[in-house]
Amino acid sequence: METPGLRKERKVVTVLFADLVGFTSRAEELDPEDVEAILRPYHERLRAELERHGGTVEKFIGDAVMALFGAPIAHEDDPERAVRAALAIRDWIAEEGDLELRIAVNTGEALVSLGARPEAGEGMASGDVVNTTARLQSAAPVNGILAGEATYRATSNVISYRESAPVEAKGKADPVPVWEAVEARSRFGAEDLHEARTTLVGRQRELGVLRDALERARQEPSSQLVTLVGVPGMGKSRLVHELFELTEADAEIVTWRQGQSLPYGEGISFWALAEMVKAQAGILETDGVTEAEAKLGAMVAEVVPEARDQEWILRHVRALAGAAGSDASVPREESFVAWRHFLEALAELRPLVLVFEDLHWADDGLLEFVDHLVEWATGVPILVVGTARPELLERRPGWGGGKPNATTLSLSPLSDDDTIQLIRVLLGRAVLAAEQQTVLLARSGGNPLYTEQYVRMLAERGDGEDLPLPESIQGIIAARLDALVPAEKTLLQDAAVIGQVFWPAATAALGDLAESPALDERLHALERKQFIRRERRSSVQNETEYSFLHVLVRDVAYGQIPRSRRAHKHRAAAEWIERLAGDRVIDHAELVAHHYVEGLELARVLRAVDEVEELQPLARRFLELAGDRTYALDVERAESHYRHALELTRPGDRARGRLLARLGDVAQYTGRLSETEQLLGRAIEEFREHGDLLGAGEAMVTLVLALWRLGRADESRRQVLAEAIELLEQEAPGEQLVRAYARAATDSQLSGRLIESIEWSKKALALADQLGLAGAKCRPLLFLGSARFELGDLSGLDDMREALRLGLEAGLGWETGTAYSNLGEYVWLVDGPAAGLEQKQAALEFSRQRGLLYFEKYIGAEMLWLLFDLGQWDDVLAYADEALAWDREHGGSQLSIVVLPMKARVLLARGAAAVAASLEPEYLPRAREIGDSQLLAPALGTAAATRFASGDRAGALALIEELAEATRRGLGIWATYELAPATRICAAIGAGATARRLLPPETPLVNARARHSVASASAILSEREGDRERARRLHADAAKGWREYGCPNEVAHALLGDGRCLLALGRTGEADVRLREARDIAGTLEARPLVAEADALMADAAASS
Repeated sequence: METPGLRKERKVVTVLFADLVGFTSRAEELDPEDVEAILRPYHERLRAELERHGGTVEKFIGDAVMALFGAPIAHEDDPERAVRAALAIRDWIAEEGDLELRIAVNTGEALVSLGARPEAGEGMASGDVVNTTARLQSAAPVNGILAGEATYRATSNVISYRESAPVEAKGKADPVPVWEAVEARSRFGAEDLHEARTTLVGRQRELGVLRDALERARQEPSSQLVTLVGVPGMGKSRLVHELFELTEADAEIVTWRQGQSLPYGEGISFWALAEMVKAQAGILETDGVTEAEAKLGAMVAEVVPEARDQEWILRHVRALAGAAGSDASVPREESFVAWRHFLEALAELRPLVLVFEDLHWADDGLLEFVDHLVEWATGVPILVVGTARPELLERRPGWGGGKPNATTLSLSPLSDDDTIQLIRVLLGRAVLAAEQQTVLLARSGGNPLYTEQYVRMLAERGDGEDLPLPESIQGIIAARLDALVPAEKTLLQDAAVIGQVFWPAATAALGDLAESPALDERLHALERKQFIRRERRSSVQNETEYSFLHVLVRDVAYGQIPRSRRAHKHRAAAEWIERLAGDRVIDHAELVAHHYVEGLELARVLRAVDEVEELQPLARRFLELAGDRTYALDVERAESHYRHALELTRPGDRARGRLLARLGDVAQYTGRLSETEQLLGRAIEEFREHGDLLGAGEAMVTLVLALWRLGRADESRRQVLAEAIELLEQEAPGEQLVRAYARAATDSQLSGRLIESIEWSKKALALADQLGLAGAKCRPLLFLGSARFELGDLSGLDDMREALRLGLEAGLGWETGTAYSNLGEYVWLVDGPAAGLEQKQAALEFSRQRGLLYFEKYIGAEMLWLLFDLGQWDDVLAYADEALAWDREHGGSQLSIVVLPMKARVLLARGAAAVAASLEPEYLPRAREIGDSQLLAPALGTAAATRFASGDRAGALALIEELAEATRRGLGIWATYELAPATRICAAIGAGATARRLLPPETPLVNARARHSVASASAILSEREGDRERARRLHADAAKGWREYGCPNEVAHALLGDGRCLLALGRTGEADVRLREARDIAGTLEARPLVAEADALMADAAASS
């Protein structure tokens, strides 16, 4: 802790140690007065040289001296000053010839007591840099100077060095790199300069690129991306300002939205985009949830023309703006598409400029969204401008690459001519001394901010003969800060804790000065000295908003605060933001969590036990809220917050269950299913331990989905779900119970228990109505309709259409996509594959529009069933390979179990039985494990056909027996999917009884595909049993039905059957017609085995005639 009355700061200082060689032994032989006679002029000369170069002598201990450069007042070139002082001392000693010494100079961070009196024996600096410098001094050569690495880096352009062996220093794990200073290469010091206002210099070409990009976006219209990349101070923000001035002066109104990524909290999720949305809606940070929600709704209604899209878009921008927390994870792709549609709608009203500042600090999610926006936004004028340091291109080497509408401008240093012009503008005079000009050009390095800050520092300090030259931007800013009066400097440090943007009330909460005219005066003084600026608009009602003119000013000011003070100030900042947020605290949770976590970590380092005990639960709570906020935006960042919160949660704490459950949700969302099972199991144990039935039940419902995806047995899933429902029914009914009933309906239908699925669906719907949860009705209504249809009730389609309407109305993504897709399947079965494909394509387009990437891929996989029926087998193979590659790349899922049987089926139909057989191990075991009828039926049927074609008749029959048993248990609409091909195999083997077990009960079939399948199977069995005339009629009816339905493969099989029967009946002419038609269809499909069968039968017909 700090000593009362003695203010301390963290500072980057340069320490100099010098010690005479062998003087101790020599002094033993001298009279004390002789020793004093030698040391006095030595001390005086060293003090003179050190102070002449701007150093402070901290202490003399006998013949040793320690001096500090950068404390108590920093200069921008303190390392150079220290080395030059060391060189001067070394040269003086060499001239005197009577003494020898060793010197070391080292730079690093130290804790500095600003009010210490070295002359009274009070220490000024402490830290590792002091101890290390003392070690280096002991290792220095006689009459030599060793410099540490930081000193060497800061001065190597003005001091000549020679390499030296690293020093094995006591207490250091690794040798310390050092260099020996030889001589100075340039002169020291500079003349005073005068400050003046700056204008844009040397950036006309870059401004022209921005202007042209805006014009191109307007004229085409199109989206354009311009990224301004440069090191700090190169003029990125200034170019943005100039572009803004151009748009302001333009006759056409342009919508300008600007957001900045923050440098702390590891890039708070989508912060810059959220700033833009809130600005568009006019939401203030002081608005309550109700007011914020109303403003968002009004904004979306005004901007988005289509009523059906308004609720969907509102749902996604709500997560950004914090008007209400989202309790359900939404695929990032869907959010991206919703946000893009919103911005496109905004750009339809007038040209739109979006400025994303400091993209190098942006979270990965925001970078991906900017890339998505520029890639997909079309037909509207949008100019996206990004500013970034080169670190962005290290993170994203391909940023903007390959896009014809993207430009990256790397801002190079200004030329010497432009730098001179800038200096003259700043100084307010056209003539500059040649010597000053040369030094300024060398030191500024063409960096406009370096130049500007340097000149401002000179103006603030006034005329002087020994004004230092800046070596680095850190040095410039530190020197400027040290020139402030203490009250202004403290105020700036308090503001730095809050962040890049701050408010007077916030600084008052952190400091000793309450809101008052004195505070306003100090802020005005800092504004006048161009450390900060007052913003035209504030996001906090009745509060003036300020921001640092440059983030580096904020960084240096923050870095000066000692850890003990930082800890208290971070806590005060968190408490102030928390009070400000009110009932919208979740929207600010990441900021509050950042401050509490920073305070906690600092308290731990300081071993402030009481402070740690107080801060840990606060940090945990807001990390959890931060996870909740980002869950709907960036699930990976949410996971990071939840994990950190869990680390801060003690065993036995009630919060552990919810955190484990949320982590389980995240793991399932990202496909880590085994981890999901483990996390949810732990969560359930925690909930049970604390008697939290609601939490345990909800976690169990989530676990059931994971178990299904893991391929666990149906019975084990049913047990978990039954227990979950039992627990939830003991609590007051809520949305959790609706979801549990809906999950039970889904699981029952997937396992073929259709009556049970209907019962669960009705329970979920009744409870949703009772609770007024209209959106929650979408899923159970969908599965109610599905089950009714599969039981032969066509009105189930009406239920599914109503589920689709509800999903669209509520702005739901996955649920609506499922309704679209399921309708496609049933339309396929009733009206044929062409009609079904049209509906499936609508589902695909919806998923693509909503950014449901995985769902889009899954629908594409299901479309293979329809494409196979349509005879578009080349498309089946092409998409199958594409989908399988995508699924492997993303960790693997059930998608492959849908795709592989369809790929094998085409290969088999085209005669590649061996290749088809090689795929069986990849899909059949998994389909059995999962037990989903839409996976199991095609898997068993395809594998049976593959084994039969490979000569394994017994294996084929065993699989058909398994299919018959599964049909008996209930496969829903999939019971007849394999009926015709399986019956053909049974007929060839002589297993007619098995085939008859596949036939559905003799009830009216609303499913057209099922009717045609039964017709084909009946024809095959009649033919097998020798009733050729009946079989011929049935084959002919089947061929007609399949032709009208639109399934050429089955048409060809039915025609072949008809031809065989006609041939057996001796009607060779008629048989030849049927067989030739069958062969033509098979040839078009490239179905070689079918072609061969047709050719053989035609040969028989020719021989008979």
